[in-house]
Amino acid sequence: MINFFNQQAFTLYIASNSASRKKLLEQAGIIFEVIEHDADESTVQQDQPFCNIVQQTAQLKMDHAKISDGNYQGEIRFILTADTLGLTKQDRVLCKPFNRKDAISMLGDARGGTLTITAFCLRKIEWKYGYWHLVQEVADFDQADSIFDVPDVCMDFYLDSIDFLSVSGAISIEGVGGQFLKFVQGSYESIIGLPMYKLRKHLYDMGFYDKVLWNLHFY
Repeated sequence: MINFFNQQAFTLYIASNSASRKKLLEQAGIIFEVIEHDADESTVQQDQPFCNIVQQTAQLKMDHAKISDGNYQGEIRFILTADTLGLTKQDRVLCKPFNRKDAISMLGDARGGTLTITAFCLRKIEWKYGYWHLVQEVADFDQADSIFDVPDVCMDFYLDSIDFLSVSGAISIEGVGGQFLKFVQGSYESIIGLPMYKLRKHLYDMGFYDKVLWNLHFY
């Protein structure tokens, strides 16, 4: 059997510190390296369709990703940014909570149902003559409708079990949180933070993998 990691021709540079996204990439066998961004997400206009807010935030992160200089002429790198937001039936946007009280309020609204969208931006760039040049870029998203229902009696247990300040809407459907996911329709991994099916497809189409080895193994 061909080693999966040998099918990957490049390292994926992801401008995100999300533990959930890193876990998804690790589970998919994708070699990655975390880089920083200095995007000010508050500059994204909120009075527009919800999907646009998420997509523009992912794009903003890409525009502010901190990419180190290339090592040689013609070097290729792949850069990924992403953003996840939820929208309740009451039209409340579920960003990361400010504190525990805010988290409890968000979780209460989530009981009525939430639309969660994860948008991502993927760039292929090439180092030429001392600068990075854009070769290809794709922006995409996926979504899911869900009901995340943490009963009041379980609220402290749940919040004490996760890093709730680091996830949108304080909703974590992995680990301890899985028992409170009452319903989901759509892209499960979009709720976690990265739609892996679409990401894998775009990476393949953009030449991220050694296609000869990939085809031998999967086809």
